[in-house]
Amino acid sequence: MISQNIHIPVKTEDFKPESLKKGTWLAILHSQRIPPHVGLIVSGNYNSLTIKEHELNINSDALVKTIIQKKIKSVFVKIVPHPVFSEEHLLAIFQEHLKKFGYVKQNEATCLSPLKLFFSEFYAIELNGAELFFDFMIRLNENEFIESAAALNVQLQNGIDLPFYTLAELNQKIKAERQPYYND
Repeated sequence: MISQNIHIPVKTEDFKPESLKKGTWLAILHSQRIPPHVGLIVSGNYNSLTIKEHELNINSDALVKTIIQKKIKSVFVKIVPHPVFSEEHLLAIFQEHLKKFGYVKQNEATCLSPLKLFFSEFYAIELNGAELFFDFMIRLNENEFIESAAALNVQLQNGIDLPFYTLAELNQKIKAERQPYYND
């Protein structure tokens, strides 16, 4: 099966781990996998919703170390700074959104679900429950909320390439990955 990619043209930069210590970043892990995994880094603090639970307060240095050791294809997307709220406030609210979800569950919540709430609240990105990650990224870019992107273990060429997949494929993958942990 030939995988189709969605290209999102954004400014690209060399990856510098210290850059993650300032500002707000989307961390796209397994960026070429269907589906990729996405979390949020605010001031060096990584948080995400996973198949097992919500991950809170993971130091970006530890995240980068794991990415390097496991050779995980990852893209870091710098988000335009919020004009009003502090990074501390943004992080606290995102963590509250994360806690609304216990874990990723098919037809209910994905790793993108708390991010949609966050961007709806702080960047006025309209909620769209059925929207997939690549469509969400296209909307962020169209609204000029992406400042730049950098990558580890994958090459960026004038932007970000994300795999195309359907909602059915996403839910099937979630079901398969959750099977060892839960019987939904």
